[in-house]
Formats: sequence, C-alpha cells, structure tokens
Amino acid sequence: MTTDSPHIQRLKQAGCRLTQARLTVLAVLEAEHGHITSADVLDGVERVNPAIGRASVFRTLDLFTQLGIIRPTYIDTSLTPTYVMMRDGHHHHVICTECKRFFEFDDCGMEALTRNLEETLDIRISGHLLEFYGLCAACQT
Repeated sequence: MTTDSPHIQRLKQAGCRLTQARLTVLAVLEAEHGHITSADVLDGVERVNPAIGRASVFRTLDLFTQLGIIRPTYIDTSLTPTYVMMRDGHHHHVICTECKRFFEFDDCGMEALTRNLEETLDIRISGHLLEFYGLCAACQT
C-alpha cells in the first residue's frame, strides 16, 4: 500500500493520524478488495499484527465508514455487515441471495440522477452504494 493511495489521502484530508492500526486495517481491506466481514478483518489484522486490539479494529471500521472509505452492506437480514471498499466514492454490486457471492460492475448509470439530486436538493453528493439482490445463474438451477 502506497502513501498516495486514495484511502490514505482521504484519512489525511480528514486530519486523521496514520496509526499502525488504521494502516493495518486498510491493508487487510484492500487485500480482500473490501468484500469482508468484521470477523475476517479481525483475523487478518491478527495475522499481520497481533498487538492491535479488537477495539482498535472496530473503531477503525467505524472511522472508515464515517469517511466513506468503506460501506457496510447487509445480506438478507444478517446483523453482521460485509464491508465493501468505496473506490472513487462509489461501489456497485449484485449479491446472490442464495450463495452470497458478490458480482461487481462499473457503470451504474447514476450520473444523471446524481446531477439532478445535487441541483434539486442543493447538496454535493460525495458517493453512493448501489446494491441489487437476486439469484445467480448457478443458484437458479
């Protein structure tokens, strides 16, 4: 992970210190491309640096969520979120409700809606998470 990564730049812009815990959690999230549960983040951080405690990991996940670096997503009615990385302030995927696989896609077609919302509501939109649910081809059979 380089110090010019957009996520590190976001931390710096927000005035956050680049602590070992934050950098380690970020590295674990980036290694998994952001589709990861908090339990998986804890396991990954433990492998990299066992000195980082659970409370630090959860505080870091909360901070990253507040800053829009990650967003929690909930499959079905699960109480445990899966965190997704917000590349360039947005993320799009379809989740199979049977096997729980994520299918990412790039073009969400939300540009016109974003502009309309910004003009209508006089707000500057900094990102979005677009999530669809359905059955993948393998689970349909």
